[in-house]
Amino acid sequence: MKRTPRFTGAAFGALALLALGTGLARADAGEAGEIAAVATAKITPTHAIAIAEGHSRGRAFGMGLEVARSGTWYEVQLNVGGKPMLARVAPDSGRFLGIAAARGEDADGLHSLDGRPLTLAGAITAAERHAGGRALEAGPYGKGRAAHYDVDVVKAGAVSHWSVNADTGAVTPAPASEQD
Repeated sequence: MKRTPRFTGAAFGALALLALGTGLARADAGEAGEIAAVATAKITPTHAIAIAEGHSRGRAFGMGLEVARSGTWYEVQLNVGGKPMLARVAPDSGRFLGIAAARGEDADGLHSLDGRPLTLAGAITAAERHAGGRALEAGPYGKGRAAHYDVDVVKAGAVSHWSVNADTGAVTPAPASEQD
């Protein structure tokens, strides 16, 4: 009599974990590409912000280094006359690549930190100094008095997450609930 293999609950669970692990490996590979791009970028995040703000006459409220098949660029989220805009800057040359209306999550946080004294560039500088690395992405987090900048910093191939007070510039570890 030929036996048909059966999957036990444990075997099925192991297969599910294997599949999940494969998905996590892909996510880590994408982040690894971004981490590598941070290390090789000739233009700092604060310089990219200055370039985007200069071309748009807006105020940056978020930024991230993006890696895609078509290339690598800084995306800078800007408040330009009350409208959310998204600018791209080349990390190797600082060349301004263009600007377009921001949509979806790229527009989120447009007014979160209005009236706060610390700029996005100031928050990034504070977090980079505190962590001893270079920012991968940064943006507003929270609402009202609790709103602050969330800055992810790369150092020695690892990403750390920081919360920067938009009023004082104080840097503290980001709560686990805010980490990507």
